[in-house]
Amino acid sequence: MINSLFVNAAILTTFLYLSSQLFKNTIVNIKSAIKIKILIGFIFGICGCVLMFNGINLVDNMIMDFRLIALIISAIFCGPISTFMTALCIISFRIGYFGISNASLIASANLIILSCIFSFVSISKYDYKTQYIYMCIANALSSVFWNFVFVKDANWIFKILSNYILSTIIVSFIIYFVLAYSFKTAELYLKLKQEASKDYLTGLNNVREFDFLLNQSISNTLENNKNLSMIMLDLDNFKKVNDTYGHTSGDLILKQFSDILSSSCRSFDIISRKGGEEFSVIMLDCNYVQAIDIAERIRMNVQEYHFTTDKSEKIKITVSIGVSSFPSKTDNINNLLQDADKALYIAKQNGRNQIQ
Repeated sequence: MINSLFVNAAILTTFLYLSSQLFKNTIVNIKSAIKIKILIGFIFGICGCVLMFNGINLVDNMIMDFRLIALIISAIFCGPISTFMTALCIISFRIGYFGISNASLIASANLIILSCIFSFVSISKYDYKTQYIYMCIANALSSVFWNFVFVKDANWIFKILSNYILSTIIVSFIIYFVLAYSFKTAELYLKLKQEASKDYLTGLNNVREFDFLLNQSISNTLENNKNLSMIMLDLDNFKKVNDTYGHTSGDLILKQFSDILSSSCRSFDIISRKGGEEFSVIMLDCNYVQAIDIAERIRMNVQEYHFTTDKSEKIKITVSIGVSSFPSKTDNINNLLQDADKALYIAKQNGRNQIQ
């Protein structure tokens, strides 16, 4: 029996690992896209079907399996949609493979009832640990109920329930820690991935990501014979802002400026913080005229904006902008960044708050 328990635990762990690898670049929870929820439900539906072939003989051909733990995992991951998808897979396989019988209809009804209960628990405000405990309790109570309904021999009921509850506790305990590890690992991976590519203060792309995306954009532009433009931006006299209002206010202003950039540019433009008060925008399939229009929109939005310090003081700041565009203004696409940087330097030398 112990061997069978660990075989079932290994099956559940394998499917947990598989799902964590498939969605390692995505946060999987109740707010995930519907297609992710459906796929998670399908994966653990298959898991439940596999578990049916690895049932444990309790007493005199009374077989138990752990398909309901697969249902619990699906519910905790993605909520009701995933839960009912898992139940649908298991029910369809059970009836399709074993045929329609009283046992299959009762098992199907039990799955539907527990799916409703698990779905209700999954949308509650409890943390996943508490949800997991409540779902396991519901699973155990369901088993107690059906055994009292269909097993007439009191000795059998005691043997079945004691073995079932003990087995469920062991497997649930193992899977809980695997599930907890899976959640923590996924969260840490996404956090480290974001920190490697995003600026900690503004949430924009950092220098490393900017370099990667610029090289990628250059390759795509040359391959598809498109336009590519670059904007370099620098907040004017930003050192005075830090000296006058403090670095905390400076950080707040940089965050506000990044919001202005994001709202002023097109949704697919690549915005990065190069460092300090210097920012850049890579504009895909954007000609010189369009680039100047976007740059002017940014300049005007910054000029008109009332920036707020940490003491709720309102201040005005301007921005200098350098623009380069391939192929109309820059013959060599590899000089795009350098030319935009030169234009920015000219804008600052010529009095700031302008586009060059």
